[in-house]
Amino acid sequence: MNVLTGFIKSLSKLSMIGRALMLPISLLPAAGLLLAFGDKFHLPLMMNAGGVIFDNLPLLFAIGSAVGLASESGIAALSAAVSVFVTNITISTVLSITPEMASQGGKYAMVVGIPSLQMGVFGGLICGILAAWCYNRFHTMQLPEFLGFFSGKRFVAIATAFMSFILGLLLPYVWQHIQAGIDALSVIVNGDNQAASTFIFGLTERALIPLGLHHIWYPSFWYSFGDYTTQAGQVIHGDQTIWFKMLEEGTKSFSSDTYQNAGKFMQGEFPLMLFALPAACLAMYHEAHTKNKKIAAGILFSAALTCFLTGITEPVEFTFIFVAPILYVFNAIMAGLSYMTMYLMHAHIAKSFSAGLIDYISFGILPSFNGYETNYLNAVIIGIPMALIYYFTFRFVIRRFDVKTPGRTEVSADAKDKTDDELVTEIVDLLGGAKNIDSVGSCITRLRIEVLDGSKVDKEGLNGVGARGVVFVGDKGVQVIFGARAQFIAQAMAASLGK
Repeated sequence: MNVLTGFIKSLSKLSMIGRALMLPISLLPAAGLLLAFGDKFHLPLMMNAGGVIFDNLPLLFAIGSAVGLASESGIAALSAAVSVFVTNITISTVLSITPEMASQGGKYAMVVGIPSLQMGVFGGLICGILAAWCYNRFHTMQLPEFLGFFSGKRFVAIATAFMSFILGLLLPYVWQHIQAGIDALSVIVNGDNQAASTFIFGLTERALIPLGLHHIWYPSFWYSFGDYTTQAGQVIHGDQTIWFKMLEEGTKSFSSDTYQNAGKFMQGEFPLMLFALPAACLAMYHEAHTKNKKIAAGILFSAALTCFLTGITEPVEFTFIFVAPILYVFNAIMAGLSYMTMYLMHAHIAKSFSAGLIDYISFGILPSFNGYETNYLNAVIIGIPMALIYYFTFRFVIRRFDVKTPGRTEVSADAKDKTDDELVTEIVDLLGGAKNIDSVGSCITRLRIEVLDGSKVDKEGLNGVGARGVVFVGDKGVQVIFGARAQFIAQAMAASLGK
């Protein structure tokens, strides 16, 4: 029982880290678009502007994760930057790492101008978590009156600096073991069985969607696994980082002696987002009861359009993954097959954030005009058969098992008919009241809430006020899916609760 309890608590903490990762990851579309349009129109200045973001991901992940874990505090962001500087300069001094050593790549790298260990975005994430912990622990600390100036939030950065110094002393001895594990996994992922690797990646990513833990799954593939030596001799890591560096440097085939088939852990979602899931929405609409078709059309058309344009899939997936486990499993397996098939057909399409039409045009079609071998038409060749499979599978399963997808149940008033303040009042009550809510946050489509007592949460009531799904993560974590509106509801709720 203790093991199970510990596992449940771990899931809740992982969910919080997943939420924190969304802020720095959300910056990447800007960098990707700058690179894509800079390449298309031969504007080196624009490409440099995009490249500098990818070159400083550790710092961005540190700041973004700290803000995400510390109620969006600016003090936490400042402390995260302090942590990055102090931690890396301490590591550099302890190990006597020189710029020349860092420029040769391998286990060393330049981090914000400091020769340090090659920890990638995980080094930044560690610093961000430390800064957030210091903020949450010390921002209300009261010092003696003669030191009063340094009390409260002013003490956070000071505490972070000292803690980061200790972290910098420890990491040289700890990170070598972590790096050994990453290197071993990287060899497996990018070895002789890449078709299997891409299938497992796609299946696992979709399978983790209900818990919101997919944000924990893919960063290793995007930012750590794989090595690519740039034209300047720098070694960089991760499928996404490598793809955009190849775009910046003009590597048309998206392969090199050190890294093959860039894009393999990103492109598999394009057939899913552009074709398969919109087809699932059409199937659900056709299976809606006649009297409810207008309501179903409003829900499903909006979800399909969001998925098609932006690649945000939760509004679609949360219409079926809880009411039809067989469709949940089907969707995960098909995602794995999509990734594997795109890899086998030599597609090389990137995504900056999610694989919708915007990314398809920006990182599939446009680069091909300049000679890059994205093979973007493969997404269409794979996507059309997937759309047909999804359409007929969904219609059969919904009818055969009487699945309660939109339009097949009595539908209450939609959340869009209410103001944020009206919705927040109802949500707070359904979560057990203000005293039961410990923290409030959001990612793209869902509220991420920590409660004191999960048994007080009214799941059916939340669904009744317009939520598209309610997920319990651990014994205290609650995720309520409201679509793109979630961030505004979270802001209004935080303001109402004073959190």
